[in-house]
Amino acid sequence: MRSLAPTASTGTTLRQAGMIALLGAVLGLAVALFLLPTGLVFAITEIMIWVLFATSLNFLISYGGMISFGHAAYFGLGAYGLALSVVRFGLPLWIAIAAGPLIAALAAAIFGALCVRLTRIYFSMLTLACAEITFAVIFQWYDFTGGDTGIASFTSTRLGFDAPQYGLIVLAVVTLCLTLLWLVVKSPFGIALRAVGEDPRRAAASGFDPRMTLWAAFVISGFFAGIAGTLFALFHGNVFPDYAGLGFSLDVLVMVVIGGLHSFAGGIYGAIIYKLLDTIVSHYFTHWQLVIGLTLAAVIIFSPKGAAGFASRLSPGIRGGKTR
Repeated sequence: MRSLAPTASTGTTLRQAGMIALLGAVLGLAVALFLLPTGLVFAITEIMIWVLFATSLNFLISYGGMISFGHAAYFGLGAYGLALSVVRFGLPLWIAIAAGPLIAALAAAIFGALCVRLTRIYFSMLTLACAEITFAVIFQWYDFTGGDTGIASFTSTRLGFDAPQYGLIVLAVVTLCLTLLWLVVKSPFGIALRAVGEDPRRAAASGFDPRMTLWAAFVISGFFAGIAGTLFALFHGNVFPDYAGLGFSLDVLVMVVIGGLHSFAGGIYGAIIYKLLDTIVSHYFTHWQLVIGLTLAAVIIFSPKGAAGFASRLSPGIRGGKTR
């Protein structure tokens, strides 16, 4: 009797089918940006930026086992890095765009060197403290950052592109960043990171340096969060202290939980679901946060692995890039 167990060739075929489906989705979305109304194009563009932001945090949590309560610090620094480079230093916009993520990565390198010395709740609370320091500096340094009024209309041209064209640029950047993060996950470094995230002592006994591995992951995560912040600032043409505030940190953390931990696709699912609920429900209900809270509670109770886990159960062949 022929075995019904999945074979290696079956797994390869499923992965190839998944890659073709993803490529088709990206191409379809690229075409849709030029066919949909401008309002929908704006909404889709913003969701794509949040997808990158959520995936950067999901990388940190799902693979490194580090739960950050202050990830918006790097999102906000990416946004302010762009705005301040243009307004205060007069740099060309193209150079300023590169400055945002680099500033976020530098801050992540400094904060990460402190945070990775601690574990579990102490790590999480220190990330929150670092984020609050960042927010306080941005909020109170009126002469440089604009304080609580932020920096408005620092660029209204979006590099001269209209909404569909800018949406296409965001799609290309986000796709490239997600691909790079996926390659990091599948690289030898990703294997080391998973080992450290699961059991630092055992990983150290195997020859890995847990602290340096976690620090590198922290910097990588901060860098991609900075890219998301830079895209967000360029998209809106203004920056505000809230971009680095606790609200944004909690929003992106909820996205990751809703999407599903220990799955690369968790950040993608979570950002899409959260922003759709935010956009649609808030249009009809004043207390839309209640719906978000009930959704989060339902996910935790009925599907602890989040939307990615639910999708995996519906399609057993699609595992969503599980970490384990």
